[in-house]
Amino acid sequence: MEVETSERRGRGRPKTIDRDHVIDVAMDCYWREGTDAVSLNELCRRAGVSKPALYREFGGEDGLMDATLEHYAETVLAPMLERTTEDDSFADVLASIVDVMVDLDRGMPPGCLLAKMRVLSSRLGTATQTRTNNLRVEARARYADWVERAKKRGEIAPDIPTPLAAAFIDNQFTALLIQIALGEDPDMLRAQARLTFAGLTSRAGTTDVSV
Repeated sequence: MEVETSERRGRGRPKTIDRDHVIDVAMDCYWREGTDAVSLNELCRRAGVSKPALYREFGGEDGLMDATLEHYAETVLAPMLERTTEDDSFADVLASIVDVMVDLDRGMPPGCLLAKMRVLSSRLGTATQTRTNNLRVEARARYADWVERAKKRGEIAPDIPTPLAAAFIDNQFTALLIQIALGEDPDMLRAQARLTFAGLTSRAGTTDVSV
């Protein structure tokens, strides 16, 4: 009878972790400090959970980072990418996105969690690496659609290859977000962005570029 009771307890072990709370804590820590700066033990301490409980829920650090990045993509990246579907001019939408990226008073940590993971992290596991790559591909596809619509309105030179323009936008946004996270002056970054993207929106002359 005792064996059966033990088996029932093992099978019916109560859930001892608040998954959403742990993800929220992890996202804040990784976003503010970077994945390399916060150990799993420290994260468990801040979230108020045991390491075994975290492993049971997420399968380890890679699973936690992956779940955190998934949540970040849904709550932060998706609304940002949605801006590229607005009917305003390419230049106006671009300016609004840059303004959000360099705004230090938006109630969020500066910079971008995805950008930090892609550029600054040395601790990404297989699942997290796969998600960062997929999110990058998704973002560039959205930028490509944005560029194509701008071309049809005559706002971007038609001889600029769309994949090249999309990659350019992605790389410039990433650099901008890393710089703001490192404490660069927002006004200077905003001015640099205007200068950087000027060539993309200029219709004067022709370009000799290829993918």
